[in-house]
Amino acid sequence: MYKITNREDIKRYAGNIFRNGLPKGVSTGIPNLDPHYKYRKGELDVIMGLANIGKTTTMFYLMLNASMRYGWKWLCYCPENEPVGDMISDVAEMFVGKSADKDRLDRMGASEFSNAIDWVLDHFTIITFKEQPSATQVLEAFEEQMEVVKYDGCLIDPLNDLRVENGFSKYDYYYNMLSNIRRFKQKHNVKFILTTHAGTTAARKKDDAGRVPAPSMYDVEFGGMFANRTDNFLVIHRHLNSEQWDITEIHVRKVKFQKLVGLPTQEDNPVYLKYSPKNCRFTYLNNSGGGSFIDPLHSLSIKANEETEIGF
Repeated sequence: MYKITNREDIKRYAGNIFRNGLPKGVSTGIPNLDPHYKYRKGELDVIMGLANIGKTTTMFYLMLNASMRYGWKWLCYCPENEPVGDMISDVAEMFVGKSADKDRLDRMGASEFSNAIDWVLDHFTIITFKEQPSATQVLEAFEEQMEVVKYDGCLIDPLNDLRVENGFSKYDYYYNMLSNIRRFKQKHNVKFILTTHAGTTAARKKDDAGRVPAPSMYDVEFGGMFANRTDNFLVIHRHLNSEQWDITEIHVRKVKFQKLVGLPTQEDNPVYLKYSPKNCRFTYLNNSGGGSFIDPLHSLSIKANEETEIGF
């Protein structure tokens, strides 16, 4: 069964693009990252890195950034980040820019923490399952929730937790899963994020300085498949046993729609973010000089806190 594409439909579509242009990605608010990656709905992103490197923290920071700037709402399945309350508390700390740790003298107040939790729960919905689900079950749950609330993005973190359905080889399972996710994100016009771990071979590699280099797209299991079928592929990396252990590298390995989103980073020139434990956030290096680091969420959190009035 097939059909010939209608000539008039194509001309109408092309004419609209000529007049109005394709929707471009919107700024991350991080000047060093924007030339390489911007937020754009209707795309599938794969975020990959070695174990315990900070993928989830970096990813939630970027998601929170989109929520604070554009009001984006996220629907998430995150089995490795349970209890869910811990994860929501971490995002609330990022939102405020202060710790909630009771042993910190500079911790946020109770009302401030309550307001932050409410704000995060307005923008992040987490689903859980009693037993390990398949990708089909997660997408079905997402589909049901999309009928209730209009979400801007979806997250599965990590892909490796999903159960392979009976009768499928792992390769066929992943291939079908990516096909279904691509249809889902187009149907609902959402940013869809998948996180996955790099293979063990990548962790054993060493560069000339004896450090573990950032993985490539092909260091993920069935890497060629993911490299071909994703729109954007980001690698998160840190050099844990070095003086720069607190510097997070974002390697943008692939961007499908480069005119609309950005250009991949060069192999030896990633985007650098520095995590601030005091502010529970990332900062970026000020390229204008001085070597200072800038918090792109600072002004946004002041405005958000002024607008939020709910408390315990």
